[in-house]
Amino acid sequence: MTWRVRQLARAMGVCALGWMISAPLLLYGAETGKIAGRVLDREKGEPLPGANIVVTAYWSGETERPLQWTLGAASNENGEYVILNVPPGIYTLEASFIGYAKERRQKVQVIVDRTTRVDFFLQPQALVGKELVVTAYRPTKVEADLTATRQTYQVEEVMTIAGMSDIRDILDLQADVIDDHFRGGRTGESLYLINGATIVNPLNNERAFQPIVTGLEQVEVYTSGFSAEYGNVQSGVVNMVTKEGKEAWETRLELSATFPYYKTWGGSVYSPRNLKWFASLNNPEEWLKENPTNPGKPLWDVGYGVTKYLPPRIVWPPNPLNHQDSLRMANLARICWLQSVREVGLEYKNRWDYRFDLATGGPLSRKVRMFVAARHDLVHPLVPTPYPDLDWQIMANLTYRPSPDHRFRFSVTYDRYFENYLDDNFLWWTFDRTLSIPKRLTTSRQYGIDYQYVIGSRTFLDLKLNFFGHCFSQDVELLQPGQLLYDYSNNRNWVDYTGPSFHRVGRVHTSLRGDERSDTYALNTSLTSQLTESHLLKAGLQFSYYDLRVGEQFNFTQQGSDRRLAFKAYPYEGALFVQDKMEFEGLIANAGLRLDFYNFNTQYYSDIYSPLRNPNYDPTLPYRERGKYYDPQLARKERTKLYLRLQPRVGISFPVSENAVFHLNYGTFTQRPDFNQIYYYRITQFNEIELLGNPRLRPENTKAYDVGLVHSMPFGFYLDVSAYYKDVTDLVETAYYYDEQQTVYQTYINRDYADIKGFHVSLEKRTGILRGSLRYNYESAKGKSSNALDAPVAYFEKPPEGQERVVLPSPEDIYLDYDRTHKAVADIRLLTPSRFGPSLLGRKPLSNLAASLTLRYLTGRPYTWDEKGLGLRFNKRTPEELESRARIEKRLRVHNSGVTLYLEVFNLFNKRLYHYYRTFRDEYNVVVWEKDRKNLFNYRGVENSPYVTNQEFFLLRNEPRHYRVGVIFNL
Repeated sequence: MTWRVRQLARAMGVCALGWMISAPLLLYGAETGKIAGRVLDREKGEPLPGANIVVTAYWSGETERPLQWTLGAASNENGEYVILNVPPGIYTLEASFIGYAKERRQKVQVIVDRTTRVDFFLQPQALVGKELVVTAYRPTKVEADLTATRQTYQVEEVMTIAGMSDIRDILDLQADVIDDHFRGGRTGESLYLINGATIVNPLNNERAFQPIVTGLEQVEVYTSGFSAEYGNVQSGVVNMVTKEGKEAWETRLELSATFPYYKTWGGSVYSPRNLKWFASLNNPEEWLKENPTNPGKPLWDVGYGVTKYLPPRIVWPPNPLNHQDSLRMANLARICWLQSVREVGLEYKNRWDYRFDLATGGPLSRKVRMFVAARHDLVHPLVPTPYPDLDWQIMANLTYRPSPDHRFRFSVTYDRYFENYLDDNFLWWTFDRTLSIPKRLTTSRQYGIDYQYVIGSRTFLDLKLNFFGHCFSQDVELLQPGQLLYDYSNNRNWVDYTGPSFHRVGRVHTSLRGDERSDTYALNTSLTSQLTESHLLKAGLQFSYYDLRVGEQFNFTQQGSDRRLAFKAYPYEGALFVQDKMEFEGLIANAGLRLDFYNFNTQYYSDIYSPLRNPNYDPTLPYRERGKYYDPQLARKERTKLYLRLQPRVGISFPVSENAVFHLNYGTFTQRPDFNQIYYYRITQFNEIELLGNPRLRPENTKAYDVGLVHSMPFGFYLDVSAYYKDVTDLVETAYYYDEQQTVYQTYINRDYADIKGFHVSLEKRTGILRGSLRYNYESAKGKSSNALDAPVAYFEKPPEGQERVVLPSPEDIYLDYDRTHKAVADIRLLTPSRFGPSLLGRKPLSNLAASLTLRYLTGRPYTWDEKGLGLRFNKRTPEELESRARIEKRLRVHNSGVTLYLEVFNLFNKRLYHYYRTFRDEYNVVVWEKDRKNLFNYRGVENSPYVTNQEFFLLRNEPRHYRVGVIFNL
């Protein structure tokens, strides 16, 4: 048995032990909702024990379809009933009792991990005179069991909002989430789940790909108070539930395209208007002027190997050389230069971006159903490239139900994303769109098997096995694996050239090549049971085993700059949790406890100051007998151990009235560091450590408090107000360690913290012709650093004279660079029904229309301006930002099929948004912004250079106004 197999067997042994311990506690997983209520005699108000309540049908749009396998329950002696394990969706319920007329409730919406209350009031059949009474379902005015800050999106409803393409667009509707920062947290602090399985890349703890909305049924976004079943997360949870095949086949086909437009401000990047140097440099006389970067030499002398102003003498005595002779040489330089900028004048406003979406599902047989959602999305980069960016994704599942009590689901998700990577040096790739633009390929694969067994009307078992594989690779043209650019430095294969405007061509991009691979094997079991009418007890086990393989090369120009990164690791982690949902009249509480465990499962160098130091080295011995001072084989090592952390969580809601619910929650949320920070091992060509991960790292920790009020208002409005505070400790930051010989390496330590507070207001209208939401978030996020790199600490084993042993960053807290004091998102939708408006030629042109407007307002991010050197940091704010988009659509019926035509407008008000890092974190550009803003877009390369490039396209991060048209077929 190999070492790796033994490790996997040991990890699975830990998993089995955890299962045996937790099985008696009842296990749980949240992909379904719950329906509960009472059945009463309408006349007397008395409970009707033994009444039958059955979920008989589901709704697809305005069409009601019968369920083949019905769900149901019987009422107890108090007339109370509970139906568990109901998939999210819209249903019809029917209640019946001997001697009473049946009562049916239509369009009952079920939401994941939430109780939907439906009470029935049956009438004696003799009084009604008919067997069935149909009534519309009226939801409760507020969610009484809401103890967390959570927003639930029914995907079919938000599809009428402009730009709803993938999960990023749904998150853009949140005022307290921006660029993966959930309520002031760092990136990588959130958890993304599809059907309970993670799609997070364990190497950096970030979302691995963008799930398409056409494959999703419902999305829950938690920003506070998430329960004990969610682990390895500090700031937010995004729980996505996929669609499944129904009792009848339904197919949705969408074709859309974006009208050709320039994705950069100022038109074509290659327009002479933007390349202000072209006219002058196209004149040979210009090449005889003095080089602004090399005074005393002519302009054409740079890069050609010519060392003198005039051609060498070829006869004796030499013929007199005149100005025309110099012009001939200068013209040769001009012609060569023209080859490097041959795209000047290029127009490329003829490129269509297009997208193809397919979603289909239905029965293959009486017991088998399937669903498939697929996308082909082609997008052209900012500048023309040999190949466009291309995203291809498929989400599929197959459901087999041999009986009402047993269900198997097999699911597959695959995403392949090819990208042309345009880095932060536009001078390299503007005129060289092959060698200087690396090609990136990211693939994600998820396979899952889910078995569900309904033990009784109040208990069901769920067993899940999942695999998630993620691979990122970047490649460069021409160079073979392991080959350095130095091999071509003598111009044997090509000539690289940098012109007077500093645009470069002919040089391979050497910042990165290689790949990162991670495979995650996950086991999740769950058993749900309603123990009493007031207690839903949950407990669970989660276990994951990882296979990590990284091999990358950096700065591979020559041996002196070449850096290698390589590691393999097999960590494992898991958790046990228990939670009780207690529902009483006037009080609902969720109390939970979670125990996380993990083992990095590796050896590490234990000498913190000098990892490779030989402990046997003795400087008193003769030189030849001392051995090596640095010896990786003899360096002291230790093995990681199992780490445990307990986390309590509690949430309480108080229904103040029929229209208002007060809620509060507290929780401790821990997250292990990402695996890059644990295993990173970057060395030089000479096997010297430059950056070393730290397996000693503790998990980062957040203590979060949230209090809020939900209030139902007249005319269908809902108001949700909450205030929050987060105390974040043990954040990871960079540290430099110097040994006694002043040899230094970089690693990570737990030392940073953050202090986050704010409040959130949401006003929504969910029904009627006019609906939408207005969300506002105030926030203050302070700490030492917004990431693990910006506030490094230096430690000296033997500091030089006058040097402190520990050099700390600035002691004052700063606003984190992603902090936005004010954020607001407005979504306004107008939806007309099928018989709306006046008739014209026998038709109603204003019927079946949908129009939406989405606005997103953000105040600026902090940046530093310290002209006088007073030590100021992040003391100013960038300009405020406004993002806007709109959509209008018309639904038609053609040959018993639905057809939808739509038009979307992006950046409706054509506002310009500055790129934060390129403009305000760049030492040169921030000075121009503060002192000479009108010349911000004029790039010169060196001071007073006459050769100016318009960098407007580079410093603005958004695109000008553009339009997308599409057609949707519902078959």
